[in-house]
Amino acid sequence: MFNLIDEPFIPVLRADGTPAEYSLRATLHKAGEIVELRDASPLVTVALHRLLLAILHRVYGGPKTKAARLAIRKAGAFDTAKIDAYFAKWNDRFDLFHEAYPFFQRAGFKSDDPGGANTLAQEMARGNNVTLFDHTVDDPPPAMSPARAARSLIADQGFAVGGGKSLTGNRTHGSLLRGAVSLVLGATLFETLWLNLVVYDGSQMPVACDSDDALLWERDPKPPHEQPNVPMGYLDYLTWPARTVALHPEDEDGRVVIRRVTYSQGRKFEPKGAFYDPMLAYFRDADEGDKPVRFNEFRDLWRDSSALFQFGETNQTRGPAVLEGLKALSADDLPRNRTYQVSMFGLAMDSRQAAKTLFWRHETLPLRLEYLDDPSAVVHLQHALTLAEEVSKVALRPAAWAVASNRLTASADSSPDKGRVAQLVDAMAPERYYWSRLELKFRAFMVGLAKAPADDRAGVVHAWYWDDLRETAEAAFERCVAVVDAGRDLKAVNAGAGVLRARLKQIQSDNQIPAREKAGAA
Repeated sequence: MFNLIDEPFIPVLRADGTPAEYSLRATLHKAGEIVELRDASPLVTVALHRLLLAILHRVYGGPKTKAARLAIRKAGAFDTAKIDAYFAKWNDRFDLFHEAYPFFQRAGFKSDDPGGANTLAQEMARGNNVTLFDHTVDDPPPAMSPARAARSLIADQGFAVGGGKSLTGNRTHGSLLRGAVSLVLGATLFETLWLNLVVYDGSQMPVACDSDDALLWERDPKPPHEQPNVPMGYLDYLTWPARTVALHPEDEDGRVVIRRVTYSQGRKFEPKGAFYDPMLAYFRDADEGDKPVRFNEFRDLWRDSSALFQFGETNQTRGPAVLEGLKALSADDLPRNRTYQVSMFGLAMDSRQAAKTLFWRHETLPLRLEYLDDPSAVVHLQHALTLAEEVSKVALRPAAWAVASNRLTASADSSPDKGRVAQLVDAMAPERYYWSRLELKFRAFMVGLAKAPADDRAGVVHAWYWDDLRETAEAAFERCVAVVDAGRDLKAVNAGAGVLRARLKQIQSDNQIPAREKAGAA
């Protein structure tokens, strides 16, 4: 028996700075005393938050109105009597090894050749999914404690990677592989959970809900093919079983471990029509429908951060509903003089191998509520990001190309092969240096832009161009010149520097950016 209601398995950081593991009951009871919930795996971190949110939505029967939601915040803690009553009602359903209702599993599900427990963890090597810093092997499989197996099981139900055949059909992706999952962070776990606890009355949700909406463990277990592929509501979606799983516990020197699991396709996630996860941002596409903002191997997510703050049908993006819910709160309901944080969690897949994971990622950005209150602040933020892209594509890369082209020119009468030039520019990697150095500067800029008076924001963007974009581009150019040792080739260096100056000047002119002195004064 390992009942998650009272067995510790959730990794938390307490207010005194010490780490601990808490049970579901203890985590919700002591949420105000917990600084954060964080696992070594970002996928586990966000999955555990979503599990707690699912339970809270059920415990509070919503909240169905803004007033009910605010009452939770005013209380300063979650209602322990309601939490305990809910856990008492469904106690057996939270037992990881229950004979009839094992948590997030299917009782009696067996295979003649069960897989290793590492099948449950994206961060562990297995099969063709080889990770950089993990040396787990499939045989013999690793031994997981019940606590770690529970965490991995919960995360994998959302982030399961499709591909390959199984006992219950071809495996498909879990519901959370569609995009980068956003989570607003507060000063305590109580505040974090409250900030992401959206008003849920079945009609105002971006997820269509019906009267049969319920959490997974509140339903009678059925085989996947007997269950609908369309979510019945937000509760159903939050506890979506992407995999049919059975853990096989063993006794090893007096302790319970899990080395083997039967692992197969669960419910296929095939939503119909418009379906919006309240924790995802979306790009609008008139032809192919709205697509979630997701992680990209070659592009940091902060470069698309303006998508978090755009709402309404006329925008090119749709921000997460959790942020739209904060937008609806007044300054009295939610103080505006604080800088919150918003984290994004997710996986990136290899487009050439559908079942291969490239990386999992966790990015955090400062969150100022001015971006929710004032659409003009978002316009300036988008302009700043567009400027950053222009400097990279229009100025920096062409400058590096000029260096490489002149470097490879064999004679005055010949032109170098474009393929060789492109290879040399890629080796110089000017954009990689540029974007990596710009990230920390952007975080500070993002806060400063939001806090600036509306009339001063254009000046803040101009200063961003001079003090951050231009200087970073110039530093990136100097570095790429040094990488190829082109410093001895003055013709190549001067050609590239000339292109960089001319293109930066053109960007300045096209965007009506004043001279540095005037921009600084603004």
